Amino acid sequence: MGMVLFMLISAPVFSQDIHFSQFQSSPLNLNPARTGLFDGDIRFVGNYRNQWKSVSEPYRTFSFSGDMKLNSISGPLNGFGTGLVVFHDKAGDSELSTLNIALSFSWTRMLDGADGRHAITLGTQIGFYNRSINFSKLTFDEQFNGDIFDPNYANTESFDGDNHSYPDLSLGAVYTFKISDNTYLGAGAGLQHLNRPDDSFFGESVKVPVRLQADIKLDAKLSEKIDIIPTLLYQDQSSFNELVAGASLRFHLNNKPGKLYNFYAGGFVRTKDAIILSAGLDYNYLNVGFSYDINTSDLDRASDGKGGPEISLIYIIKKVKPLNTKPPCPVY
Repeated sequence: MGMVLFMLISAPVFSQDIHFSQFQSSPLNLNPARTGLFDGDIRFVGNYRNQWKSVSEPYRTFSFSGDMKLNSISGPLNGFGTGLVVFHDKAGDSELSTLNIALSFSWTRMLDGADGRHAITLGTQIGFYNRSINFSKLTFDEQFNGDIFDPNYANTESFDGDNHSYPDLSLGAVYTFKISDNTYLGAGAGLQHLNRPDDSFFGESVKVPVRLQADIKLDAKLSEKIDIIPTLLYQDQSSFNELVAGASLRFHLNNKPGKLYNFYAGGFVRTKDAIILSAGLDYNYLNVGFSYDINTSDLDRASDGKGGPEISLIYIIKKVKPLNTKPPCPVY
């Protein structure tokens, strides 16, 4: 009975969302308004996180997304985007598993003309969640024979089910401002789980809390070869909240067309939880990122300060634009 009571008490915790330390490198998980919001035509993103391996069974999270701009139906002041994101998360001894498949749509409006500096993007995401748990991996008081745990002892605990699914709805908005040719500002806000789906393995209803997310990012030139990218993220869900703040430096190693190389190095703080060290590399339209969490919360007594590694991959396809005028001679 003790394990079941623990799980009932922890039910709201189970409904908390996944999170990535490299949140800017997982745009469709961060905010549906970031769909199609990039320099290019098609974008593919992959993320992997492995957390708390030193404490228990590691918490593993995979995510993959693809999004694109729909320029064929956009006017000079409007832009549309669409995308698909899939993530899978498996957590702890009970193998609590979450699978989400979601479609994203966005609409961008230039606020001061086709060549303006200000734009607002609105987005929505419609998802389908499946949650499962492996009760056979858990142990119960009744299986203790007085001296040791005996898995052959009968267990009279009952459960309504080990698998359930539900739809999910999210909305978001992003404001972008091109301050100068080398300085950009972006700020976004989103609301996830607006339909408050039921997420319980037991008879009583446990509604998924609405998650509020807000982030801001500045990309500014420090010198001819170095840019600074300060970033801040705040998330709030029920009685839980998260604040991540820090900055990365981008070092331009080579800016020649077809041979673009940039290197990133940064540090962030997730308050009351972890210090995040990060590094990354641009090679033309491919970005590879790596980060590592160093745990600073009370859990560090068990984790020995070890949090988790995280890897991100972003690949952008940028189509060659057709010429507006005919060339003076044939192109061979």
